[in-house]
Formats: sequence, C-alpha cells, structure tokens
Amino acid sequence: MFQSKVNSTKPVFSILVLVIVIVTALSLTACGSKKGDGISPEYHGVKYTGQGDVETNVNVVIYNEDDILFLQTVKIIDDNPTVWKALQAISDNAEQGMLIEKDQKGQIIKVDDIKNDKEKHWKLFINNTIEEGDVEKVGLDENQPLTLRYSND
Repeated sequence: MFQSKVNSTKPVFSILVLVIVIVTALSLTACGSKKGDGISPEYHGVKYTGQGDVETNVNVVIYNEDDILFLQTVKIIDDNPTVWKALQAISDNAEQGMLIEKDQKGQIIKVDDIKNDKEKHWKLFINNTIEEGDVEKVGLDENQPLTLRYSND
C-alpha cells in the first residue's frame, strides 16, 4: 500500500516542476520595455536619439544599380524627425550602417564609397515621390518609406 502512494505522487511532482519551468521561461521572455498596456521587445536596430521623446519609425531602403545596401526600419527619437536624422543614424551605426555624406545644400553626395559623378547620382524619394529639398529640413512621419537610389535617371 505504501508503494502505490509513492508512485502516485511522482506524476504530480513532475507536473509541478514542468509548471515552474514554463512560468520561469515566460517571465524571462516578457523582458522589454513597457509601453501602454502591452509589453514590447526592446529595439536593437538602427536608432537616432535627439531632442525630445517622440518615436518615429521610418522604413529605409538604400540601393545602387546592383545591390540593396540597406533595408531596415530606422527609429528616430526626436520631436522633429527629418530625413537627415534617419540617414545620420545609419551613418553612425558601426554594425549595420554606412557612411552617408551631404553637401552644403543638403543633397546626398556619397553613400558608403559611392559618390555622385557626371552620369549618376543619389536620388531621394519619400512616399515614392522624388524629394529635392535639404535633407535636414525634410520632415518624416510614422512608417513613411524613405528610399535613396543611385542611378542615372
């Protein structure tokens, strides 16, 4: 009779250990920043932190004639998000970025080692519309597509 009581407690103990492991795993995966009522994972991508606390996510693609050089959402934490702040975040990111330079008029002149020349140059598109303004003054909205393309047209 004693033997049957020992055998019946073993499954209960196994279930209890399993529940403890699951609860521990769930609590570890819930790490991140609390935002509103939900929990979201901490952002580890390319990010610009400036003045203020407004977060704007911008979808950026940079490509030349042959390759996509950069494709990622860039987070701008600033009360006045601009194209240059998004590009500056990419340029300053050691792991995922590339050097981006502009001239005095605010036009992109170099990305990585690819410079403007007589035949080809960098063109900026916002919402798939060409933008020729100063990149420091062109504002951005949440989830807005920003494309930088090297071409001859």
